Amino acid sequence: MQYLCRTINARRALLSFGKRGIALSVVMLCLVAQGYGQRLDRYGGTVAIKGKETGEWHVDKVDGRFWFITPEGNAFYALGINHLPGADTEKSRRKVAGDLENWGFNTAGHNPPYWLEQRMPSFAGVSLHDARHWMPAGDFKFTDVFSDAYTDRVEKAVQEVAERCRDNPLVIGYSLTDTPRYHLDITRNRRGSDWVSFTRELDASAKGKQRYVAFLRERYDNDLNTFRSAYRLPHVGSFEALLAYDFFGIELARPLIRADDEAFLLEIVRRIYQLTRGAFDRHDPDKLVLSERFKMHDHNDEIIRIAGEYTDVISVQPGPTKGPDVGQGPDESEFNQSYWKRLYELTGKPAFICDHACTFPTPGYPRTLWHQFETEEKAGEHYREYLEQTAAEPYIVGYQRCQYKSRYDPLRTLLKQGLLDREGKPYEKLVEFVEETNRRLLGELYRSRN
Repeated sequence: MQYLCRTINARRALLSFGKRGIALSVVMLCLVAQGYGQRLDRYGGTVAIKGKETGEWHVDKVDGRFWFITPEGNAFYALGINHLPGADTEKSRRKVAGDLENWGFNTAGHNPPYWLEQRMPSFAGVSLHDARHWMPAGDFKFTDVFSDAYTDRVEKAVQEVAERCRDNPLVIGYSLTDTPRYHLDITRNRRGSDWVSFTRELDASAKGKQRYVAFLRERYDNDLNTFRSAYRLPHVGSFEALLAYDFFGIELARPLIRADDEAFLLEIVRRIYQLTRGAFDRHDPDKLVLSERFKMHDHNDEIIRIAGEYTDVISVQPGPTKGPDVGQGPDESEFNQSYWKRLYELTGKPAFICDHACTFPTPGYPRTLWHQFETEEKAGEHYREYLEQTAAEPYIVGYQRCQYKSRYDPLRTLLKQGLLDREGKPYEKLVEFVEETNRRLLGELYRSRN
């Protein structure tokens, strides 16, 4: 069958399928031919494990395990790579697609280039705000999510991505903002402010400020004296007067203020998700919506619960909470079973490991993003162990590795290490582990459970 794949790939054959008439890629033809030891449908789902055939991607629990379910009703466990490159020529495009096929991946990860979105399953990205973990100081910013301008921004962003993807059956679903920064302590420590502080410091005419003052009035049951005591603001004459107040110098660590801030943060998060889900219901109600790509621990339980109310899958990126600098830590190097189980218990929704990597130093690049192992072989062993532990959990529906080709980050003076080095040559030992793990894992998962 591998010879058949290479023949098909060489001839660049395309097979048209589905009511929408989109072309089935050479990558997916190869997956069908190789099959990981199993018969696969045209999307890469195994015909040995049946869900409901709806004509659309969805998630379902079959025999005690959650899966992505392909439009043809077959179970699909997503394995992919993020940050795939643009490619100017068909030759370079075949190279990228061929690497994914050869390494045993069945998706093109989060927000791939358009040409690859047309060739194999993937997740379309949509950004809802600019308060993200990795952003440089000049780009990172909060926004008034209660404003008309923000409502328009969400509507436009969703409409644009839906117009591009709604008729593409290879798009599994929509993946929301990458690594949102919500946690009050982490955000204040790293960025000097937070969503709630930003909102209460807005002008009186801002809808966010108006909502914040209304929130305080409701929270204190219109009792101004109790509010004054809690915030140590004895001279405030009325709740309406708070609209013009800048709240400068309030004691954020006071328990009552902290509790209020945590509660209003949830109003901000809920507003983001309400607007987003409403826009998708208008523009593409049939596709899956995955949560924001949370940074592990950069949230509290209630934020995850809200995300679960409005989305179909909870996406989380393991990694150091302090970022965006290089980090060594158990969040990356160890599979935290209790954390992932907690996500499921909070929401009843499946979880998705949306970005993760294991790296190693090289002579030219001693500093790498993600947890660094001593050698390439140990990094490969960790990839195998981490994916085996991931696949053993029935509420996890897939894994996405960070980075295809290595890229140097001068701002952080480190290498974002992929499976290829900066010259495009594979890290052979690491790739060997990745390929063997992916193929064996999908083969084992895709055996019929009947």
